Amino acid sequence: MKLELSDLNNGLVYIGDKLNVRTKFHFEKETPILWSGIKLLAHSPCFKEIQIAKNEIFSKGTFEAGDYYRDRALLVTNNAVPTIKSRNLNYEIKLTLRQPHPLNPSEDDLIINKAHDITIKTKEMGILNKKPNPISFSMSGLNLMISKDIFKPGETMKINFSSEEIRHIEVRLLQEANIICYCEAYGQNCRKVEILPPAIAGDAKTSDIDKGYLLLKIPEIAEPTHNYLWEPTEKEHWGFNFGDYSKWFLLVLAKPIVGREIIKFEVPIMISASPIEKEKGDIDLFAKATGSAPSLFEGVSSKFQNIYKIISIDSDIEKYRIHIKNISKHKLEGVTVKLIGLQEALFETAPALTGFKEWDVNEEKEVEYLTKQNITTLISLFEDNSQRSIRIQSPLSSDFF
Repeated sequence: MKLELSDLNNGLVYIGDKLNVRTKFHFEKETPILWSGIKLLAHSPCFKEIQIAKNEIFSKGTFEAGDYYRDRALLVTNNAVPTIKSRNLNYEIKLTLRQPHPLNPSEDDLIINKAHDITIKTKEMGILNKKPNPISFSMSGLNLMISKDIFKPGETMKINFSSEEIRHIEVRLLQEANIICYCEAYGQNCRKVEILPPAIAGDAKTSDIDKGYLLLKIPEIAEPTHNYLWEPTEKEHWGFNFGDYSKWFLLVLAKPIVGREIIKFEVPIMISASPIEKEKGDIDLFAKATGSAPSLFEGVSSKFQNIYKIISIDSDIEKYRIHIKNISKHKLEGVTVKLIGLQEALFETAPALTGFKEWDVNEEKEVEYLTKQNITTLISLFEDNSQRSIRIQSPLSSDFF
């Protein structure tokens, strides 16, 4: 058995877009599997790897020897946390195949993984929905004025001040940044994240009080202000979240002419995100993602309607036998047939999957569906190596049993 995973986004995806992958399965002999799919996983200082998104490729079934190609897509939701390498917050896309233990089915399942690193970036073009405001602050005879409270990396801010009671002033640019990790099930942090002291990113000072201003440059590599927090949508993971924050502020220190007590206070500011550099081809960052895997439950395109035909559905106790014919003009490769029953047109029964290496023109194949439940409709889902996805719904008569 051999698995291959290709990242169609070339290692980069933006929040809100789809991560597209291509997978290849090579089975050297007839192979049963329990499940296969792709997962987007976050690796951080938290307690364990975090599953951000998942998409199934194959459900439980049996495959003929051969090659099966499938494209899939994962949506990177708008509340996802971008990659932050400086704090070891990284991502990978993982292809997983689970199958019964080949020697002893009673032992743990055999799991095969194939992984690929992925970088997630944000689309934010600066601080959205927030307008700059001037800063004016007075304390102990020191007046401080700054024309705005939002700055870009590389920008130089002018800090105006006036006082007749100080002899020295210093302004430090400080950043507080850290990982957020919380697990309600554990009652506290999933793993204790070390609390880091503020880091000094810049400094300006003078004893020439009559000068009346200081110039302080924002570093070119300054991390934008943010507060990302991701929470799962799956019920079994509620109460768990992780994130990352970056806060900036100015620490003002002033020595008075009289006395030893230093005047000290903080002024919060924001660092805006740098504009996103356009990738080759001038990608429209807000365009709908292309190349995503089609949904099995979307309407069947007219050009796909004349590929498969349900010839007959026979039944006996706890078993349906479905005869299907390839009525297209082409031989089909890497075909999977997924069968699902519907009870009273509402509730789905457990799926069964069968994989065929090849399906010749006009060839008829038989697929079995085992179930002890009374179903009224049988849904047949077809996929092949050409990434065509077709859904056929077949009502069942009540006298099958």
